[in-house]
Amino acid sequence: MPTFPTSLALLAALVPSVRAQELASDRRRTPVVEVVERVKPAVVSISSEIRTRAWYGYRDEPSAGTGVVLFEDGYIITNNHVVQGANTIQVTFDPADDPRVYPAVIISQNPDNDLALIKIEGDEPFHTITLCESDPILGETVIAIGNAFRHSHTVSTGIVSGLHREIQTREGQVFSNLIQTDASINPGNSGGPLLNIEGELIGINSAMQGMAENIGFAIPVAHVRKVLAEKLLSLDQARAWLGFDVDENDLSISRVEPDSPAAQAGLQTGDRLRALAGHLLTQVDGDARDVYRRVRLSIQPGKEVALRVARGSAEREFKLTGWNQVDGFLFERLGLGLQVLRTGALGETPFLQVTSVQEGGPAGQAGLQAGDILSGVRRPRWTQMRWLQSVQDMAFVVSSLEPGTPLEIVIWRDEDGDQIYNEQDPRTGYSEVFKGKIVVR
Repeated sequence: MPTFPTSLALLAALVPSVRAQELASDRRRTPVVEVVERVKPAVVSISSEIRTRAWYGYRDEPSAGTGVVLFEDGYIITNNHVVQGANTIQVTFDPADDPRVYPAVIISQNPDNDLALIKIEGDEPFHTITLCESDPILGETVIAIGNAFRHSHTVSTGIVSGLHREIQTREGQVFSNLIQTDASINPGNSGGPLLNIEGELIGINSAMQGMAENIGFAIPVAHVRKVLAEKLLSLDQARAWLGFDVDENDLSISRVEPDSPAAQAGLQTGDRLRALAGHLLTQVDGDARDVYRRVRLSIQPGKEVALRVARGSAEREFKLTGWNQVDGFLFERLGLGLQVLRTGALGETPFLQVTSVQEGGPAGQAGLQAGDILSGVRRPRWTQMRWLQSVQDMAFVVSSLEPGTPLEIVIWRDEDGDQIYNEQDPRTGYSEVFKGKIVVR
């Protein structure tokens, strides 16, 4: 009579097979797999529309790259060439981690080092990447994750093949002190992370060697840190001008520009920032400074921003709307506001019209009034007056002038209100053209 194995015997027969699978699974879960699983949620794919010049005008071309989240409030570092000239930028994570599409804005750019900082908004903190504290080691295992040929979160491995490399781009730009790797770096990998076996960022993948196999380059993390601190998070990159300066040692307001958004809101010298745009600034030492810089850079001109400050023993809330940096710069240096006014027979000729004059400022001391039109300026060593067509033109002229430099101006002032600017009448001497000097501060 045949016998049949009991359920216990069947289970016993299966045990070796299950154990073999467990052992195989343990062998498959290599350090590389663990790094990818841990770091992948902080790696993003970047898609943008880049405006380029064509023979018939301009055209928008799609561009793709990669980035890594540095700060949990959505700040992402990437290569500058990934977002340079972009009209729109969209960021996506691995769909398995987060299927949403995030619009991004450029916070700051540094073309000389091919790095840029962009930002996305989210309801929850984003996963971030850890920056390596030590130098890369020749021959060590590295992992690259990127949006290669628009295949998002493509993983490749290799080693550090060389250090302190120098390359020249097709545009003639030279980059030095780069990490060379044989990990596959293809179009779309730009801006992505080069990781060590601990899952730490050791470089930002930036370029591949044309006509070569398995030769790619990355910007070392030590240099990324330097550019981030000195360039990308420098407050002179801010888009909005608020009209106050901050002592970053204790986040106290050290100066308030008269008639600025800060002055109009009621801020005073000595106020200590406690919160800005919904972000608390009460962390210890460097953390608070870093948060202040990131938030300050992300504030957009023309949008209302809330501040909370400590004044004495009490805390106060304020709201103000920043100006764009060009307007703020001219207000600080010249004490005036400008806008483009199109006039002439066809109403097509652009001139600069004064919109506001700061009481006691350089323009006010020179006698300028709101409504005046600047028809010409001349800085020292210029042989003749120049006609400026945009506010940016004026800012460019002023930006290289030392404080105390006189800037000669010619203005038109419609004193009789007939909307016609009269040259000097030889019979009566009447004129609506005036000359003067603004001393730049």
